[in-house]
Amino acid sequence: MYKYPVIMANPPVEEVTSISYPTISPKAVIGTDSMIIGNITISDDVFIGFKNLLRADSGYPYYVGPYTNIQDNVLMHVHPGREHVTVGAQKWGVFLEGENSVLHHACVHGPLFIGRNTFVGQHANIYDAKIGRDCVIMHGATVTNGVKIADNRFVAPGQSVWKQEDADALPPVPEKHKDLNRSIVDHYYRLGKSYLKNTPLAFSYRTQ
Repeated sequence: MYKYPVIMANPPVEEVTSISYPTISPKAVIGTDSMIIGNITISDDVFIGFKNLLRADSGYPYYVGPYTNIQDNVLMHVHPGREHVTVGAQKWGVFLEGENSVLHHACVHGPLFIGRNTFVGQHANIYDAKIGRDCVIMHGATVTNGVKIADNRFVAPGQSVWKQEDADALPPVPEKHKDLNRSIVDHYYRLGKSYLKNTPLAFSYRTQ
């Protein structure tokens, strides 16, 4: 028996007194056994796979930009009471600008900004950071402690970036990884639509 995704409002606590329900584009695809809780905006053509947890119950709001893929067993959360990231005039707990890939078992923990076309590898651990566009954060890497990573920067597998001077010294994305994220974004866009059309394992929602 397949389990539907859980789409729920958050319970009120001191840090998040308002009760909010996720806003999910009808063009998004959500896999079974995933949970999306609280003030989270899921944009057009997002693919959220299986057994993911997006939980805006300790800080909010979150934004998942268009054509982003969140694969399987990914955790998205935010530290209660911590400073938000600002995009335009609005404050966000977690903001994924769009066309992002977040691979299996990664943790993307706010306060956090990830720029467009940035790749986050398997088991990557990101907690309190601002990451630019066109970056590649490889498998098992750690990025934390409020660092800011410029556009088109490469974090090697298993590398830990927690000092700003280390973030400033990161190399450009190697040529062989330049198209890594775009190919994955394209694949998961097509895969999500196929799951929705051909299997009982994915769903779309009309919440607006």
